Amino acid sequence: MFAYTGLPDTVDRTILEKHLQLYGYVVFFKYNNKLYFTKAGLTGNEKSPYNEPTEALVNVPALGINQRLTLNKNAVLVQNDDLRTGLLQYIKKSGTLLIENEITMLLNSYNDRIQSLITAGSDQSIAAANQYLNNIINGNLGTIAENSFLKDITVHNAQSTGKIDFSDLIQYQQYLKSDLYNMLGLSSLNNMKKERMNSLEVQANDDNVYPFVDSMLSNRKQGFEMVNKLFNGNIQVDFNGAWKDKAENRTNSNANQVDEPVSQTQPDEPNEPERTQNEPERTQPEPEKPEKPDKKEEQ
Repeated sequence: MFAYTGLPDTVDRTILEKHLQLYGYVVFFKYNNKLYFTKAGLTGNEKSPYNEPTEALVNVPALGINQRLTLNKNAVLVQNDDLRTGLLQYIKKSGTLLIENEITMLLNSYNDRIQSLITAGSDQSIAAANQYLNNIINGNLGTIAENSFLKDITVHNAQSTGKIDFSDLIQYQQYLKSDLYNMLGLSSLNNMKKERMNSLEVQANDDNVYPFVDSMLSNRKQGFEMVNKLFNGNIQVDFNGAWKDKAENRTNSNANQVDEPVSQTQPDEPNEPERTQNEPERTQPEPEKPEKPDKKEEQ
């Protein structure tokens, strides 16, 4: 998930990520002028106004170290996330549900083989029924001559209408996987009600995908910034692989979305032509009035 640059030879990237994701944090320290890290015990909460650990109990038998170090003085705490929980608890939860659902699918597959159930009331009838089923399995036609066998057995239909639909188990399996991927910052659709979705519906799932992985990257950068400052290092960390591609796509999409203010303006009124000094003022012609008839003519 993360790529590192500037790590010394004593710091293995794989073991570092394993400790961070399993335990939720590591403590960096120097021994014989070389940088190391380990899962140390955190203590000294009474010395912090926010009840946060201020000291680390470092015990490394291979180096012969068993001492108490002060954080941000001769040791640095690097966290996986804000709550130092790591990824193990989330993966355990999803893994448990996935395995249980796979067991259910396996048992459901076994039950689909049973088309009917045969019950018998005597040992002789049970033996005859088993022999009959074995003959059918071996490809032989089974025949039972005793009339008492037919009276002693009962056949039940095993394909009841209340059984679990196999397709529902497959959908549940896909939902559990997509839920785990979303927690790890990989967008995986789990909408099982629609056959097709538009781009807006697909992108709406991104809001709940990035917060946790962004917190993981932020905590690593803050931790290694203190490591570089305290131990004169040059360690850099960033997303890797698919996570890096998604981060770059987010950065590019945010850069392209420029909010331009939209102002509502009234339409401009047409300008009247300017009148020069020598030009006479233009007036609208008055409508002609009808002439009044002469009174003499009327007479």
